Amino acid sequence: MTQETPESIIPDEEIERVHANADFGGMPKRDVVNMGVLKVASGYYQGHTSNQIIREHGLVTDEYDLTPKGKAYLWAVYCTAHPNF
Repeated sequence: MTQETPESIIPDEEIERVHANADFGGMPKRDVVNMGVLKVASGYYQGHTSNQIIREHGLVTDEYDLTPKGKAYLWAVYCTAHPNF
């Protein structure tokens, strides 16, 4: 079975489009998404802008729960970071 990657779930072009001019200092745009889904899964609060970004990507519901796409994305981020897992 081939493991999905974060980039296969949300292409870089979509990351750029959704972020538009949002500014998170030096934090890469994909890291904002990665941290956003982790915060939702862990029950931590995040700011409005990052929440809107992951919501527009279809990763989180209005009730602040991960969607199936959000769960797949979080798993892909983890597996990419830990390839021997």
